[in-house]
Amino acid sequence: MKRLKLISAFLIFSFLFISCIDEPAQPQSTSEIIKEISREWTCNMDEDGFNVDFNAVISSDPTDDTKVFISNFHKMGNDLSVYVIVHTDLSLDIPEQTKNNQTFKGSGIISDDYTEITWNYSIEYDNGDVSQVTGKYSYGVSA
Repeated sequence: MKRLKLISAFLIFSFLFISCIDEPAQPQSTSEIIKEISREWTCNMDEDGFNVDFNAVISSDPTDDTKVFISNFHKMGNDLSVYVIVHTDLSLDIPEQTKNNQTFKGSGIISDDYTEITWNYSIEYDNGDVSQVTGKYSYGVSA
């Protein structure tokens, strides 16, 4: 009888212990990720050694749940936006696109807590010059 009680107690405590272990986060859908990142960001970018700070706004595309628009991307102004493709692994792709005589192409990665986006992209200017840009978008923390 003691053995049965001991086994029962062990099973109950084992179940409680196992049920308290955090499950790994399930990958979110792109639409859930987009909801998390659609907001105003504080931006700090470095273009070939020239540092610039500004704000940009990420907003969802109402017709495509894998795409966002970034207004004031690369401090081009709020009336110009670049579109970005969002992936479930928290990576971002900037497909090649030309805005304001500048051709952009690159990538980014969203932090697990959705408070930072790290960017790496190139800009080709209409005169043929190419610049490499790295930087960070921050939310809730200083850039």
